Amino acid sequence: MAPVALAFAVLHLTHSAEDLGFVLTAYAISQLVFLLAGGVVADRVPRRLVLLGSDAVRFVAEAMLAAFLLGGRPSLLVVLILVFVQGAASALFMPASVGLVPALVEDVHLQSANSLLQTASSAASIIGPAVAGVLVVADGPGWAIAADAASYGVSVATLAMLKMTRLERGEGRRFLADLREGWDEFRSRDWYWKSVVGAGVFNMLFAVYVVLGPVASIRFYSGAKSWAIIATTAGLGSVVGGLLGTRIRAQHPMRVALPLVILFSLPPLAIGARLPVAAVAATAGFGGAGLVNFNSLFITTVQRHVPEELLSRVVAYDWFGSLLAYPIGLAIAAPLADMVGIRVVLVVSALLEVVSIVAILAVRSVWNLDASPTEATPS
Repeated sequence: MAPVALAFAVLHLTHSAEDLGFVLTAYAISQLVFLLAGGVVADRVPRRLVLLGSDAVRFVAEAMLAAFLLGGRPSLLVVLILVFVQGAASALFMPASVGLVPALVEDVHLQSANSLLQTASSAASIIGPAVAGVLVVADGPGWAIAADAASYGVSVATLAMLKMTRLERGEGRRFLADLREGWDEFRSRDWYWKSVVGAGVFNMLFAVYVVLGPVASIRFYSGAKSWAIIATTAGLGSVVGGLLGTRIRAQHPMRVALPLVILFSLPPLAIGARLPVAAVAATAGFGGAGLVNFNSLFITTVQRHVPEELLSRVVAYDWFGSLLAYPIGLAIAAPLADMVGIRVVLVVSALLEVVSIVAILAVRSVWNLDASPTEATPS
């Protein structure tokens, strides 16, 4: 619910695309600031506890935001602070969640497990935007934010029931030493850091769509209703694609994953071309299917190549690099649209996304990467 509800909450409060960019940028910067620390914490502390703490914080922050929205018109500063807190909690959650999966399933089931996790998330993204769109149209964004807060409470309850064997950890060292060890592991893998550089460019360009998509839905279509349809269809495509993706077995996973993620560039092209909402939603469905399979293939490959005791720190560097330029895209989207128009910015950014993916695929170490560091998974 959050992407739809938060976007229209800000637009309802200030009627400003620039302010929406500021709020999204605050969340992204908060993630960047705390990501590397989150990786160290997740490699030191039981990862389930990290996930519990993160969702508890997000429950409180989201509930406070809902209360402010339902109680009146909060200032933009209040929204920025609460969104910043949520970004920090998310930064702790992300590395721990990836590091937890190999401890729960055997390696032979790892690809299927990641596909199912991506599919479950996508299933939620079908219901969330649809319900959020209805609530925003009927009663304003405050109730959608409140329902989203409740979902974090459910997450805390289910994580508390998770039973798992405690993994042995080496002796604790200083924070900077742990951080440096993760960096050395990350930069030693040519395919990994070059993929992250390309992903950083892609995400900066995608950030433009995050800001301008809701604005375009107001100017060219029917506002929150249209954006909810597009987002919901993307989630439906993710579910279908994720279920199909449980059967993917690629000896060279990046040769499959990267072409799939190109599909994620279709929605901004469709909006830029002023296609009907149904057509835009269809491209979003294909994009969702491509993205969910890229994520599951890439995450599985990382989990197999990186030692478990270093996994959260290495993944933290991955996300840090991938998201480093994301706030730039959020910040420049509205000014660029004012200069040359929303449609032009969306089309150009989408075409450059395709270029960034092709550039990653052209790297030899990426193209030749095996599914496993010891033996390739059979096709």
